[in-house]
This record gives sequence, structure tokens and C-alpha cells, in this order.
Amino acid sequence: MTAMQPSDNFAVILNANAGRVTPQLIYQLESYIPKGRLFLTQSQLHARDVVHACAHSGVDSIFAGGGDGTIVDTINSLYELRNELPQLPKVGALRLGTGNALSHWLNNPDPKEALRRWKSKTPHLLRTLRMVEAEETLFPFAGLGVDAAILNDYNKVKRKGKNSWYESASKGVCGYLLAAYTRTIPAYLKRSRTEVRIINIGAPAYRIGPNGEEIGPAIQNGDTLYEGMCSMVGCANTPYYGYAFKMFPFASSLQQRFQLRIIDMNALQMSYNVFPAWTGGLRHPKLHDFYADRVRVIFKDDMPYQLGGEAAGYRKELTFSIAEQPIDMIAQA
Repeated sequence: MTAMQPSDNFAVILNANAGRVTPQLIYQLESYIPKGRLFLTQSQLHARDVVHACAHSGVDSIFAGGGDGTIVDTINSLYELRNELPQLPKVGALRLGTGNALSHWLNNPDPKEALRRWKSKTPHLLRTLRMVEAEETLFPFAGLGVDAAILNDYNKVKRKGKNSWYESASKGVCGYLLAAYTRTIPAYLKRSRTEVRIINIGAPAYRIGPNGEEIGPAIQNGDTLYEGMCSMVGCANTPYYGYAFKMFPFASSLQQRFQLRIIDMNALQMSYNVFPAWTGGLRHPKLHDFYADRVRVIFKDDMPYQLGGEAAGYRKELTFSIAEQPIDMIAQA
């Protein structure tokens, strides 16, 4: 990380469909934003057009507000311009989502306080980050298996709970735990784990030791990193899932590689270990961690898939790579 000084040459883009983007919030934020630099977007395509217009106008920084999906979409829209502009704007994440994984990592306060600090020229930090990429989409974290299944079940619980007596319990972290313990884990108790083979197709990869160190011999291009049963395969270059769940404690250790994590636990083992895993302190013989920059993941069966905390259907095969160009993220000092 490097120190940086805020400038007045910035824009704020808010997802108008986000539940926390209200007229009251907009009124509170307007006094901290340069005139004509606050944008409310109605769709993913609209947001992409606004991001491109802001970048071409020469702004130094873009603050995006919504869920992690909104921040990831902003990063991807900027990344499309990497060969057109000499330098891409820096990206700030306004804490307006549900899980706010990126905001936790960047140590961001609430949006009003974040923009107040920026306008008052409070020193900030710059985190240069090479995202993970799959199917031409960048993301800070992704997973195939039980984590994506929990997300799918959470979306079902939230829809079912809307306008019901338990609506408040069906949202947020309570909703995720409700989905996991009433839907996902019981379903996984009734079926076996699936087979997976993961091949290194990049630079030499390494197994990760309990303290984040590289251990054992290098795993060369073309060699198999892992072959066997699993409940989940995930990768990231930021440590958190939503709600400060530290799923990838070593993800930010190396700029040129991401952390690959394979979980080979059954449903009961996973349920017993949720809370130590939450803090990033879980070490277990059925947790397999690697540093890599490009891998091919091949499952026997179709697996639920999520990227950046957004459900993304099902995949049987997928390639994860480190992005070729970094993105500058704004963090609190």
C-alpha cells in the first residue's frame, strides 16, 4: 500500500436499485460531491456507460455505491478501457451493500463519513490489486460448490421471507445462516461430495503452509495441484467474503498470485467449523491451499458458481487466471 492525497476530481456512481440508496442518503451525500459528478444508474448497462463517460472525462477517482456486485461491475467497466486510456481512475467502494466484502477489506466507514474524509483531504491509502479473472470477467473472489449453494439458498430464503413475519431474519447474516443450516447443509448431508481435478496451467504454483508460507516443491505447468473429492473450490486475491468472513486469509500475500482453496469436508465438518473459519484461523487437514496464477478446474458434475458474491449459475469446468493489469483501490489510512 502507498499513501495518497485525495483530489476534487472525482465522481460518485450509485446503484439506484440498491435498497440503501434512498432520497435521504442522496441528499446527505450531495454536499460532499462536485456539482454534476453524482450519477444514479438504473441498470448494469447504464452503469457501464456512466463509468466509461466518467473515465473518458478525465476523473482521477470513481466511488461506486451498491453491493459488492456494483463495485465489481465498476471495475470490469473500467478494465474494458485499459488499452484506451493512459491511466485508469482509482476505484473507491462506498459501503451500501449487504455483505460489503470489499469495503471491509478497504476499512471503509459509512458512505457519508467516507466522502467527508475525502472532501476534507484526509490522507488515504492506495491498494494496487490484480483481480482474478474467469470467462473475461474480473472479481476479487469466487467459489464453486457449497458457498455458491448457500448463496442460492439465501436468495430463496430472502424471496420467501419478503413481506412475511420473519422478513428481517431472512436478510443479511441471519438470512445466510438460516439458509445454510435449514437448506444447504441438510441437502449436502443427503449427497456425497463431488470429484474435481485442478491443473496448474500457469507459472509454478505452491502449497500454502499454516502461516501463509510456501511449502513443498513447486507444482509445474501441466501438473495436477489437486485431484479428489471436494465440497468447494474457491479463489481470491482479497481475504473476505461478505460480513468479514475471512475465507481466504492468505489471499493478499502475493501481488502476482491468488489463493486457491479446496475444501474436502463433509456437511457436518463444515457446520462445526464455520466460526473458526469466519476469523481466518481455521487450519484443517481437509483444507488445501495453494498460491497460483492460472489453473483449470474440472468437476465431474455441474457445480453452483458465484463470483464477487453474486450467483452465476452452474459450471463444470472453469479457468481462473490473475488479471494482466492491476486496479488501484482507495482504502482508509
